[in-house]
Amino acid sequence: MVFFITFLVYSPLLFNQYVGDDHYIIEKNTFYSSWKNVPRLFEKGYITDAGAINLNSEARFDFGTGSVSYRPASNFTYFFDYFLFQGRPYGSHLIDILIHGVNAVLVYWIVAQIFSSPVLGVFAALLFSLHPMQSEAVAVMSYRADICAAMFALFSFVFWMKFKQGGYAHQGYYGACLAMCLLAMFSKESAFVLPLVILLFDQILPVPMQGGPRWVYYAGFAPILAFYLYLYFVVFPNATLSFHWLGGSFVNHCLLMVYIWHYYLINAIFPWTVKLIPGLYCPPVPGVFSLVTFEMGAALIILVAGIGALWSHYKECVFFLLWYIIFYLPVSNLLPIVNPMAGRFMYLPSIGLLVVLAFFLHRIFSSNFISKHSRYLPGILYAGVMMVCITRTLFLNGDWKSDFDVGYAWVSDYASDSRGYALLGLEYYKAGHFEKARGYLEKSVLLGDRIPLTVMTLSGCYMQLGKWKEAESLLKQIILHYPDYADAFLFLGEAYYLEKDNQQARPMLEKTLMLDPRKAMAYKFLMRVYLNLHQFEAAKILLKKAAFYLNTQDVSQLHHILEQSKQVM
Repeated sequence: MVFFITFLVYSPLLFNQYVGDDHYIIEKNTFYSSWKNVPRLFEKGYITDAGAINLNSEARFDFGTGSVSYRPASNFTYFFDYFLFQGRPYGSHLIDILIHGVNAVLVYWIVAQIFSSPVLGVFAALLFSLHPMQSEAVAVMSYRADICAAMFALFSFVFWMKFKQGGYAHQGYYGACLAMCLLAMFSKESAFVLPLVILLFDQILPVPMQGGPRWVYYAGFAPILAFYLYLYFVVFPNATLSFHWLGGSFVNHCLLMVYIWHYYLINAIFPWTVKLIPGLYCPPVPGVFSLVTFEMGAALIILVAGIGALWSHYKECVFFLLWYIIFYLPVSNLLPIVNPMAGRFMYLPSIGLLVVLAFFLHRIFSSNFISKHSRYLPGILYAGVMMVCITRTLFLNGDWKSDFDVGYAWVSDYASDSRGYALLGLEYYKAGHFEKARGYLEKSVLLGDRIPLTVMTLSGCYMQLGKWKEAESLLKQIILHYPDYADAFLFLGEAYYLEKDNQQARPMLEKTLMLDPRKAMAYKFLMRVYLNLHQFEAAKILLKKAAFYLNTQDVSQLHHILEQSKQVM
């Protein structure tokens, strides 16, 4: 029942398209289209330079794994996407929904076992799976690392529970627990705290020990953790690791760190408040003596006091609160992360918090006080909670339908953030609505967006609208700050070509191909420039170079341009 309801609620995602990072990780990336690339998951070139990826590429290219962090287990699943569905969006969405459904079933089993209550297990599992906080992790295919890490972590915990229930005697469960723990870490780095969760589980809810000392089994996690940390920090260092205070200072960083936690907590307790969070979003720093700061302080005090109050009679709830805290720490900005906050970060931590919330709601709904008024009232209350979650989740999943929908949602909910305007501008530019695109992109730049792709697309709008000087000025700024960004030279070369300034167009286009020899448009413009300058030998050499880097169709077009020029001559 848990699996079926979860699948039914998330099934509209099967009609969603690629959004955000999906484009360069899955849609335009040929890396996952061949099983021959599987060994590359373990080679030094695994980490992808995100800054070198251009979402406006004219064709599909091999971008590598598309990952800036070492996550080979979750990346491996994308090979199955292509093998089974040949890159069709509904296939990747189907796999995400299935994984989420499996996670819901695992949550049911764990809760039912620990609390000895299948009814609570069902309620907690559905509250977890249907809560709108999970929408981002499930709806966006390129965020699969979060749900994969949760799946392997939950399996690892289940196997440890089976191992523990057998008196620590069934070595098969122990081995499976260790293997799943390693896969969880290799799905996403935040799962590395799983051994600590298992250790606290044994301390809070102990059972009699059979055989040798228990520390021997805990020690089995040490080499796994050491091996993973060595790979993560030494062999495959995260491409985005850099220390920086959020808000520019230690005090602001602390305020923002607690504010973000408070934001997540409000989302968990009041599901109708959940919204799509823009990429790389960092909220404004709250005032030291503001109402929000006092709310954050009160929430922290209640959390700490709650753990103490629950210890005597509800140790199971204490464990799940610690589950929430421990799994939250890696994404809490305790060590600053590049993307300060995102809905998907709460996928694994929220299990603990939502189980505790489900426990107390279950006690209230099933109490004599409620049931004595009407025997149907408990069922109505359970259904009411589920309907609130389902309704908001369906709306959020609809917002993830396409980049247009995502952009409008971001603009609507975060009007002072640049990312929504940038995304809408890019989409209107791709659709050929250059005037609309210009308005959104100018708004994005006005709000502080300096991402090369945004500024470059704005220059493209100016070119399409005949505003050559504005385009030239923007492109020169990009080249000044990003001298290795090939598309900036391509656009500037195109602008000079359209102005019939072949002398200035030639070095820009040549520089483009020096930086990225796969740019088909650069060959076409440069071929025409050479012909306009009567540099026929250079045009022939360019054709030979194109034959090495481009597909047959593009080479044929270049050959046709050259032949037409000969006929005119």
